[in-house]
Amino acid sequence: MSSRFFSFWRFKPSLSQFLQMTLNHLLLRFLPFTISRFYIRVLGRIYYLLHRQEKSLVRETVSRIFRGKIAAGELQRKITGVFRGIFDHYHEKLFVGFSNFPNLVTFFRNQVCFQGREMLQEALAAGKGVILVTGHFGALELLPGALAVNGFPTAMICRFKTTRLREAQGRRAEWLGVNLIDADKGKSFFAAVKALKEGGILITECDEFEAWRPDPQRETHFLNHKLAADRTLELLRRRSGAPVVTAVVQRDGQQRYTCHFSPVSHGAAPVNLPVSEQCLRVLETSVQNHPEQWYQWHNFAMMIKTHREIEYDHQASGYLAPAINLPLPDQA
Repeated sequence: MSSRFFSFWRFKPSLSQFLQMTLNHLLLRFLPFTISRFYIRVLGRIYYLLHRQEKSLVRETVSRIFRGKIAAGELQRKITGVFRGIFDHYHEKLFVGFSNFPNLVTFFRNQVCFQGREMLQEALAAGKGVILVTGHFGALELLPGALAVNGFPTAMICRFKTTRLREAQGRRAEWLGVNLIDADKGKSFFAAVKALKEGGILITECDEFEAWRPDPQRETHFLNHKLAADRTLELLRRRSGAPVVTAVVQRDGQQRYTCHFSPVSHGAAPVNLPVSEQCLRVLETSVQNHPEQWYQWHNFAMMIKTHREIEYDHQASGYLAPAINLPLPDQA
């Protein structure tokens, strides 16, 4: 037993891999929702006790974004809430993948409500499918199942950290009629276009920063940080002709969830603002209002940290753009 434990830690599992240990899959089959959620929160705290630098990076990033905008006491509560929200995300992922299936279907029907449902139905009526853009926010894991049990033809582009979760969610998606498109298997873009051509809903996330296809002609801003703009969503919209709708699944407490739908218009004000940027702004507003419900903080922190290091390297090299040997002005 001890040798397996040390072997496990030798590979330095991520938080996702740690919380998806086989034992947790088994426990989620019979533990009540509130107890299993508490259990995952305890495990999450243990993980961060062993990964203090990772925890500090998240804390520092949240502090940097909100320092000066809210009182110090409120900021500390937000930071505590951020970690709780991260743990709740993984609990919801495991709950969808491994809890009692009939109870899960009932949960989808009774605990998730839709706000702006008529907007989604109107967009679907055009017959070109709908690109439903969300982010790593709130109870995202409940979205495809909740749509499916309410009669919406649904596909989702996703990635899996473990084979067991891929297999479990694949089976359940099949039972629910959800088409899971595995982004790690290749040709996911063509599978996504096909799902839209068939008139269904395609769920995709606008904050998969590591999967972005940078647009060399544009930049964007998110949480006061400059990023290379992503062109994936625009390519998908042009190829399919499908309308774009945003979806934000907010945790309301007491095991209640609300999915907020909002249509996105191509060419809406500001004039010619790409749909990807409009969607990112919707997500940004949600994160600013409820930072505790966004669970991309670590990936975002790593990305902006890398960006700052690159900028520093360029400055330290003595060139604004080393590739073309444009020298910096003398600061002496």
